[in-house]
Amino acid sequence: MASSSPSWGLAMLKELDDLNKLEKEVNQALQSASEGSLIPPKPISLASLPLPQSPLNEKATAYAKSWLNSDVFLHSMRSYYFGTAIATANFAHWNWDPQVFYLASVLHDLGLSSVAMEQTPLSFEFHGGLLARDFLLREGAPARVSDSVAEAIIRHTDNIWETFGHSPENALLIFGTHLDVYGAFNPLIHADTVQEVVNGFPRNNFCNVFADLFLQEVKIKRFCKAVERVQDSGFISKVRNNAVFAKYDHQSL
Repeated sequence: MASSSPSWGLAMLKELDDLNKLEKEVNQALQSASEGSLIPPKPISLASLPLPQSPLNEKATAYAKSWLNSDVFLHSMRSYYFGTAIATANFAHWNWDPQVFYLASVLHDLGLSSVAMEQTPLSFEFHGGLLARDFLLREGAPARVSDSVAEAIIRHTDNIWETFGHSPENALLIFGTHLDVYGAFNPLIHADTVQEVVNGFPRNNFCNVFADLFLQEVKIKRFCKAVERVQDSGFISKVRNNAVFAKYDHQSL
């Protein structure tokens, strides 16, 4: 059997390196923030952030509300706006699809609903991704959109600074969800933007709501992906004591 061509190997390495550019840019921004050399992000108004309007998005929003309690639905909306704001302020040259990102955001926690959690031992990220994909295909969404949304949901609990091959929409979902859950990526967003998003979509003690849901997932599903997080002894504490949102977590509707 002939050995692989060296030129093919070099081309593959270059292609993989190109795929990792997104993560490298994120890591560079975070490193600059830690060194104090990051240009501070400017405040961005909620009204200036694109919220794609379409019949599919309206159906997806209604579908999410039918599965999720109000606290988790509000988290989904904050995640969309936080991810969009971080990308706008720091990675404006990225080419991402607002509709794919909105659908991924609003549907990303279907697997954490009380009904879904009891349906299968699948990790909530995987189950939620499949639920979202099935819903979108039933509603006539293109396979490309449905698959992109599912992939972003399945991978939204990745640590983007440790793993590679994320789409821009997946990266935005990681930005928004991780910021809202435990305060990650806070240097990449202005405090005024955070305040405006939370004012529009209140947290209602979300720090404890999410920590309890995550622990429930682990209790029901012994071999789920969340076990990996919970075994990090500091993770649940970071969620319950999310310093970025401490002053907001007792707001009510």
